[in-house]
Amino acid sequence: MSGAGGAPWWRSPLGLIAACLLGAWAAGLVAAAVQLHAWNEGLVRTLLQIRADAVFRTRMAEGREAIPREWYRSKTLALLEASEKLHDDGIWAAFVPGSWSRFDDLRPRVAARIERAFSDIAVETVRRELHFKAGELTGVPFDSRTGELQAGRDCAPAQPQGILDGTAPRQPQEHPESIAVQNQLASLELLDQAVQAMLALQSPGNADPENLRMLVRYTLGVELPGRLSRGAALFRTGGKSEDLAFANTGVPRLQWAARCSIAKAMKALDTRLFDRNDLIASETLLAQRAQRLLAPNAKPAPFAEGVEGYREIIAALGEQQALLATGDYDWLQGTGNSQLGPAHDRLVERVARIGLLGPEAAGQVRSQSHAAAQRFRRQFARLFAAGDGAALVWHADAGRLALSPQRIALRDALAALLQEPFMASPGAEHALPVAAAAPLAWDIQRLERDLVAVADERRRFLEEDLPRFPPVTRPAITQFVQAHLAQRVQDAAMQALRPQDTAGATPFDPVAYRAQRDELAKVQALLTQLGARNRAEQLRALLSGDIVERLGRVEQALWRSPVYSDRMQRFDWWQGEGSPILQAFGVADAVTLRYLLSQQLGAFDEVGGQAAALLAVADASAAGSAAAQRWQGMLAELKRYRGGAGDGSLAGLQRYLLSLADLNRSNCAEKLAASPAPTTSDEFAARQLQIHNALASRCAELRSPARPADPAPAAVPFG
Repeated sequence: MSGAGGAPWWRSPLGLIAACLLGAWAAGLVAAAVQLHAWNEGLVRTLLQIRADAVFRTRMAEGREAIPREWYRSKTLALLEASEKLHDDGIWAAFVPGSWSRFDDLRPRVAARIERAFSDIAVETVRRELHFKAGELTGVPFDSRTGELQAGRDCAPAQPQGILDGTAPRQPQEHPESIAVQNQLASLELLDQAVQAMLALQSPGNADPENLRMLVRYTLGVELPGRLSRGAALFRTGGKSEDLAFANTGVPRLQWAARCSIAKAMKALDTRLFDRNDLIASETLLAQRAQRLLAPNAKPAPFAEGVEGYREIIAALGEQQALLATGDYDWLQGTGNSQLGPAHDRLVERVARIGLLGPEAAGQVRSQSHAAAQRFRRQFARLFAAGDGAALVWHADAGRLALSPQRIALRDALAALLQEPFMASPGAEHALPVAAAAPLAWDIQRLERDLVAVADERRRFLEEDLPRFPPVTRPAITQFVQAHLAQRVQDAAMQALRPQDTAGATPFDPVAYRAQRDELAKVQALLTQLGARNRAEQLRALLSGDIVERLGRVEQALWRSPVYSDRMQRFDWWQGEGSPILQAFGVADAVTLRYLLSQQLGAFDEVGGQAAALLAVADASAAGSAAAQRWQGMLAELKRYRGGAGDGSLAGLQRYLLSLADLNRSNCAEKLAASPAPTTSDEFAARQLQIHNALASRCAELRSPARPADPAPAAVPFG
C-alpha cells in the first residue's frame, strides 16, 4: 500500500505515529506479560494458601476446637510478607484492554479476597495478641474462643520483685512493691503504645507503616523488614466491622483491666509503705522491748534475753536513723498535706500519662494512697507520741525528721554498756543450793579477789555507764545490771566453795572459819546492795545450815567419849561382880578412874571450844536450832566446870561416877538409892540420870534372880 504520491504509508507522518504507537503497545504487552507472569505465580500461591487456611478454620470451628496461637502468628507473618510481594502498581493493565475494570473485575476481586483474609487472620491475630498480653500483664483471664479478656473476672496485682543486690530497701522506690509498680507501668506503656498504633492504623487517613512495624514487634515479637506500606494499608481497608469497632469495644476492656491491675499494684505498694511501714514496724518493736526492758516498773529479764532485747533496741534505733536519713518521710511534717513525697508523685504522674490509664486512674490511685497515708499519720502519731519525751525531731536545715537526742543517747548508752567486759557473757550461772552437807569451806583469797572485781564493775557502771542513759530508763537498766552483777557474786561464791571431802580433811580452825564467815558476810552485804535480797537470804540460810550441821558433828565427837559409849548406855552385860563403872571405863581402881574422867572431861572442853566458835558467828536462825540450844547449855556447864564450881551438872556427873567405883550386886540398890538426883536439866544432868536409871534397872534384875531378866532399852545420847 502506498500513500498519496505513491509513497509507502509508514513513510507518511501518520504512519510513523501509528508505527510508534504499535511498537510501544507491543513492548508494553511484553512487559505486562512478564510482570503478570511473576505476579500470577505469587497470587496463585497466596490465594491457594488463603483457601486452605479458610478450610482449616472452618473445620476447627465445626469441631469446636481452639486454633493454637502459634498458627495465627505464623499465618499472619506469612500474609504480611506476601502482601508486600504482591504489590501491583496497575501500569501493565493499560496495555491490556481486556483487563480494564470496565471489561474485567479480576483485580478488585483479588484485592477484596486478600483484604478479607488479612482481616480474618492478620488483624484478628493482632487483636487477640493485644488481649492475650493484656491478660498476662493484668491477670484477667483470656478467653481463647472470643480472643478477648473475660468479662466479669477480677484482675491481679503485679508480683513484687526483690532487690537485685540483696540489700535492704531504704527508699520507697527500692521496695519490691515499688519496683513491681514501676515494671507494671513500663509494661502498660508498651501495651498502650501498641493499642494506640492499632487505633491509628484503623483510623481514616494515610496509614503509617511504622505503626504496623511497632505493633507486630509488640504482639508477635518480630521485626518486619521493608516499607510495609501495603500491609499498613490492608490493616485499615481489610478490617471487618468488629475490627473497626476496636476503639469502642476492645479498648474499654483493656483499659478496665489496666486500671484494675495498677490500682491493685498501687494498693500493695500503699500497704507496704503505710500499713507495713518499716518505721512503724521498728517503733512497734521498740515499744514492746521498752515496755519489757526499759519501763521503770519492768522486772529484770534473764541475762541472755535482756542482752538480746538490748541488741534489738540498738538495731531498731539504728534502722530508724537510716530510714529517716535516706527515706522519704518529709511529707509527714505539717498537717493537711496531701503530698506523699516526690517518688509517689512521680508514679501518679506516670499513671496519668498512659492512655489506657489516664487522669481518671491517676485520681483513683491518688485518692487510695491518700486514705492509706491518713491512716498511717494517725498510727504514726499514736506510736511516736507515746512515752516520755519526743521520739523524733524536725531538722529544718536538713529538711527531714531525725531521732531525738534522748533516743540517740539511749542507743549509744546501750551499745557502750554491752561493750563492758562484765556484760560479755552470762557467766557460770551457778545456783545456790537449798542445803549442802557440812562442813563447807571457801577459797577466801579467790572469793575476795572476785568480790573486789564485781564491786569495781558496779562502781564503774554507776559512775560512767548509768549517767549516759535517759533518766526514765535508768531504774530498769540499774535493776538489770545489778541482777547480772548479783549473779556474778553468786558465781564467785560457788566457784570459791571447796568440795566437802577437802573441807573435812583439815582440822577445824576457828580463826580461819571466822575469816571465811566475815568474807561471806561481805558477799551477803554486796548481794543486798545489788538488790538481790533473796539471794543474800539463800546464802544466809545455807551458812546457817552449815553451822547447825557442824554443831551436830561436834556432838558426835562427844558421843565417841567413854561416857557415851554403848557399855554406858545399858548394863545388861554386868553380872554383878565388881563395879560396872570401872569395867565400862576399863580401869582397875577409883584413882585411875578419876584420872581418866579428868582427861575425858577436858576433851569435852576442847570440843566445846569448837562449838563456841560456831555459835559466835551463828545468826538468829542457827542460834534458835535445837543443836545450838543444847550446846549453849553445855557450854555454860563447861565454863562452870573450868571455873571450879562444884554445883554444876558436869562436876556432879564426875562425882556420881567416882562414887560408884565400889558398886556391886550386893550394895547396888543401897548405893544407888543414896545417890543424889541431878538438880539441873542440861545434857550432862540428863546423861547422869540415864546412867543411874540403867544401873538401877540392872541392879533390880540381879537382886531378883527368880524374875526373868529382860534386857534394858538402849539409851539415846542427849535424850
